[in-house]
Amino acid sequence: MTSGTNANLDQLRQIRLVRHGQAAPSRFGQTDFSRPLDQRGLDDLYNTTQQLLARSDNTADWLWASSAARTQTTAQAISSICNCPIQLEEDLYLAGPESILSVLQSTPEDFHDVILVGHNPGISMLAGLLNSPAQTIELDTLGIVALTFKGQWQDLNFGQCQFQATYNYKTLMQPTNNN
Repeated sequence: MTSGTNANLDQLRQIRLVRHGQAAPSRFGQTDFSRPLDQRGLDDLYNTTQQLLARSDNTADWLWASSAARTQTTAQAISSICNCPIQLEEDLYLAGPESILSVLQSTPEDFHDVILVGHNPGISMLAGLLNSPAQTIELDTLGIVALTFKGQWQDLNFGQCQFQATYNYKTLMQPTNNN
């Protein structure tokens, strides 16, 4: 192995998992996939982005998002604040924790700070499983959980992450410790 490869094994990575904002109920003839954020979801998203703007750690290298309408809107707002590109991924739509993990494992190795915007129950289940298979983290709409791990994205697995904090900025609340 080269020293560059060894350095990558020890790289500290940050993952922020975000549950999309509150969506409007389905209208007649509308698919679940195309449901937009409702007015409360848009208002909460505005409050969240204002709080993110005020934080010193409001940057990221990459943002994964489900390609559903409500996650795209959430991701676009967060991406503009965090100044990072978005990669829409159809496989994240209503995905379970294993599918979401697979997407995270495909993150390019040169990215160290990644955000993923997804749907419940999969996003909340993954948040707990990444830290400890016995832990449950229930994210509210626009809830954020921050986790870290050392290693390569391709080697990320359940129980490998260190829980940092959960955030719920939609009502301008402070971080809470979920331990």
